[in-house]
Amino acid sequence: MKIQRERNCEGGSTFRDNSMTRRLTGAVTLGTTAFLWAGVSISDPLTDNTPPDEKTRSFCDAYRNLGKLYKDPDNPYIQSFSLFGRMHWQYGHVDGTDAFGRDIDYDTADFRRFRLGAKATVFNHFGLKAQAELSNDDIPRGGTTRDVRFQQMWDMYVTFDAQAAFGIQSLETLTFGYGARETHTSYEWHTSSNKLKTVERSALSNKIWPSNGEFANATGAWMKFGQKDWYAEVGVFSTTQDDFWAPWSDGQMYWMNYQHDLTSVTGADVSTLFLTAYYQNSDSTDSFERLAGGTEWSTSAAFVYGRDRWQFLAEGVYGQNSEEVSESRQGNYWGFVFLPSMWLIEDKLEGVFRYQYQGSENPEGVRINSRYARRADSKFDDVNLLGGRGDEHHAYYLGLKYHFCKDNIHSLIGVEYDDINREGRDIYDGWSVLATFRMFL
Repeated sequence: MKIQRERNCEGGSTFRDNSMTRRLTGAVTLGTTAFLWAGVSISDPLTDNTPPDEKTRSFCDAYRNLGKLYKDPDNPYIQSFSLFGRMHWQYGHVDGTDAFGRDIDYDTADFRRFRLGAKATVFNHFGLKAQAELSNDDIPRGGTTRDVRFQQMWDMYVTFDAQAAFGIQSLETLTFGYGARETHTSYEWHTSSNKLKTVERSALSNKIWPSNGEFANATGAWMKFGQKDWYAEVGVFSTTQDDFWAPWSDGQMYWMNYQHDLTSVTGADVSTLFLTAYYQNSDSTDSFERLAGGTEWSTSAAFVYGRDRWQFLAEGVYGQNSEEVSESRQGNYWGFVFLPSMWLIEDKLEGVFRYQYQGSENPEGVRINSRYARRADSKFDDVNLLGGRGDEHHAYYLGLKYHFCKDNIHSLIGVEYDDINREGRDIYDGWSVLATFRMFL
């Protein structure tokens, strides 16, 4: 049965009264009731002598276990089953100047992500996972709807644990998988959106994410293998677009990543080397139909180091835009990200800084993030960023992250300055104030 849906880019201010909305409302009500029943003690505040930190732990433990519905390793058919999801609300305010020197004053709030999913372990060695994106918020671009409805499957795949199934002793990890999934093409993309230290990933990281034109992940087959301190993944993915499992009717993307834990060498709390690369051979001349908006290949190398209260990420990226896109966007691109962070209050409050640079050999080879300056460009007729594309882009971010329940419930606020140029001409420069509240199971 073919599912029909509108192709709004983002959503607005009213929820539609349809069966999907009613089911989601019922699920949220049921989940909230179960949460209260499972973990929140309602008692007389005059007689409740439980220390505040223990109450917080009890609350957070109950929340984290809310979606874990079944676990029995002795069951030969279903060993575990759980529900999960995430809800990220976000606010952005932009104060800047467009390509013609005109002022931009714009603010908006939107549901950045709203996903629900389920995962299970079956027949001891098979894993199943499916996660749907349900938010459709077009208010930031001038729309009038904020819908909750199916957009696409963010993840939908099956895995097979060959190491455990066959008792392979030479490897600690050997897994095969097939389906739609994220492919980690930078360390920022290796980090789940639930655990990001910044409100948005860098524009450089988003440039090399191999999503299709509908911001859905690619479908493919992969293998993961490794030992105690390292692992590698290799895979081949279809460049064809689809909301579920894509067919193999276009080109292919070949992908690999490698991660090595170096803490035994450095003696640090965190010390990780991360390498990744991909290449795609799609012949499409439409950047909307190509993965990563027209990127032909990309490589990145990252190192994460942490000791005591400090941690930093340093990552470099180098790649090439496809010759199939417009001439001004072709050629090589490069960039790097430096992101230090520090615990200001242990396990509660982090301070974060990020500097990102990206450049290209042709005048439109790199681009600023779509949120939020490009949203203003879409919404207002008197704002023109010339697509937000240029050949040199600097971005500086400074912010705070407060953890209510570790990463499961947290809030971030940050200020970012962007400056992008095209052949020496300012395309956009300005400040963004960003804030988000995130919760996930």
